[in-house]
Amino acid sequence: MKTFLLNNKNYFILFTVAAALFSKTAAQPTVGFNKILSGLSAPVDIKNAGDSSKRIFIVEQSGAVRIYKNGHLLSKPFLNITKLVNFEGEQGLLSIAFHPGFEINRTFFVYYNNKNGNVTLARYKVSKNNPDSAASSTAVILFSRPKPNGYNNHNGGSLQFGKDGYLYLSIGDGGGGGDPYRNGQNGKTFFGKMLRLNINVNTPPYYAIPSTNPFVNDPNVLDEIYHLGLRNPWKWSFDRLTYDMWIGDVGQDSLEEIDFRKWHSAGANFGWSCYEATHVYNTDTCKNKSSYVLPVFKYHHDVTWGGECVIGGYVYRGKKFPQLQGYYICADHQSNNAWKIKSNGTGGWNVYLQKGAPNGIVSFGEDEAGELYASTKTGDVYHIITVTNFVEEDPGMKNINATTFVYPTLVDNHTVNILLNDHYNFARIIDMNGNEVMKKEIGNSTGRISLHLPNLSAGTYIVQLIGNKTMQQKIYIMK
Repeated sequence: MKTFLLNNKNYFILFTVAAALFSKTAAQPTVGFNKILSGLSAPVDIKNAGDSSKRIFIVEQSGAVRIYKNGHLLSKPFLNITKLVNFEGEQGLLSIAFHPGFEINRTFFVYYNNKNGNVTLARYKVSKNNPDSAASSTAVILFSRPKPNGYNNHNGGSLQFGKDGYLYLSIGDGGGGGDPYRNGQNGKTFFGKMLRLNINVNTPPYYAIPSTNPFVNDPNVLDEIYHLGLRNPWKWSFDRLTYDMWIGDVGQDSLEEIDFRKWHSAGANFGWSCYEATHVYNTDTCKNKSSYVLPVFKYHHDVTWGGECVIGGYVYRGKKFPQLQGYYICADHQSNNAWKIKSNGTGGWNVYLQKGAPNGIVSFGEDEAGELYASTKTGDVYHIITVTNFVEEDPGMKNINATTFVYPTLVDNHTVNILLNDHYNFARIIDMNGNEVMKKEIGNSTGRISLHLPNLSAGTYIVQLIGNKTMQQKIYIMK
């Protein structure tokens, strides 16, 4: 396990931004990232099957889907289509989604670039004999569209099922700098769009058009299109409580954006490539700015306060960290910055910047219970938690004196300091399984002492001080 957060001695620092003003705040939860897996091949999507199995399915961009089950990564892939996938740059196996009736019909969908680079949507079923293995022979292609001019970037994309049972799919503008074919505003192409499909069809093309799709009576827009004007909506999600849609749309030269739509608020045009977020990009033949839906959050290409590549996330609806309830969490791929966004209750948004996220986040995901996860291109998967700067007390340890404390709580040089204002005989380091990994006699003294830690794995540990009374505090060891 590895946890990333910020601290100053034993105090966590949280940077915030609201209404373009930056300030400190003590009221917001601090997000931590606990590593649960490493060594995967570019894990770019994390999903659950909604079948009460508590499994987490991790998409490897190289072409396999892996299962994290009962705290372990299964050795055999759930699905392996590496022979079908063009794994290069932004291309590869990009997303998976499980049918709302998966527990009964065993059906799921994947989105990938085939060997020709085509953006491809396919349907599969799980083996009747092994729920941890897909039946490759059941593959059905719903569509496979060639990329414009052979560009390999801006493929999108994420698959999600809506409350309505329809499959939603984001697809990028097809690539090339500045949307050279103006695909974002071209209603006759899938590129630069959000699609909505009725996939409960067993005859070609294996999907139908929902009658409530917003452009079914518009001859200038394909019936499959639900929203348009997107550049590269790499990651997006539905809020599992409100069903609202949150889209992370990767920017061009200057700005990254998060777009938001209320549930069933269809037919939005997010403005690309007329606008990059709220800034004019190329308004030739474009409509008035008021015709476009502007982002609820944008940030500049600045590694201090922004970054260069937004990774859309999820709204936290789990139960383990109630203080995080209702916050949308996203991050930047380049800058180690993450954000929490929440409604201010009056139609606006409070946005809080938190530094120190893991390097290279490429995806977020959600398990059946609403707990959130993040993955990095280098092969790591993290469980998203909240962390605090106070001593977490065992029910039997009531006699804790807060004037003694341990710092830093974020350890990157294998040394921690203890300011002793009380008398203790021993200091122990305990891992999260309760195992003692270090014990040192500290001589019943007061004042400042330093503990030089052994070569411990990254993760969460407890420093425990033992004497006539006992005090303990969490630390987080980085690698």
